[in-house]
Amino acid sequence: MTVVTGADDRARRSSGGAHWRRRRSPATRTRKEPTLSGLTISLHLGAPVYAQALRYTAMFHAKPFAEALLVYREGGTYSILSPGEDHHGCYVSATLPLDPPRRVQFTSLPSTDWSDDVATHVLGFAPDTGGFTQELHLPGEPVPRVQHGFAAPVAEARSIDTARGWTTLRAEHAAAFDRARSLAGTAAG
Repeated sequence: MTVVTGADDRARRSSGGAHWRRRRSPATRTRKEPTLSGLTISLHLGAPVYAQALRYTAMFHAKPFAEALLVYREGGTYSILSPGEDHHGCYVSATLPLDPPRRVQFTSLPSTDWSDDVATHVLGFAPDTGGFTQELHLPGEPVPRVQHGFAAPVAEARSIDTARGWTTLRAEHAAAFDRARSLAGTAAG
């Protein structure tokens, strides 16, 4: 599968679950991509339209990352980055795309973040407190994992280029992450 981002139209590649990264020439690849049977499709990730800094106060044990940057894109696609995640997928929101989300369902594309499989998350946001709940549904697991935390909108979300990576984007949007951490601290206090 080839994924093209709307922000910079640089090609990023995954072969049915290989980790998302910039396309490299074959001589510079660091690992062999898996060979999968089936069709290959191209998916255009739309330009960013909204983003949230997430601060988890209860996490899934296999993904113990307290912070994440969730980028909503045109056309119902998304990207999420954290210290240990960098993947894309599709979402359906119960509100208009540019309205702050209240309840959103996310389905990841196959990635190494989910053992070369997919995952579904349903997030419900409480705009008055900044809190959110998250249900994680994994293939073959009948009981969802419940997580929660706080979210803060990211200023100038339309200019986010996820190819710049978690460390750079975390530093650039520190104010939003500080706000989410503050909301979590206020709720715990």
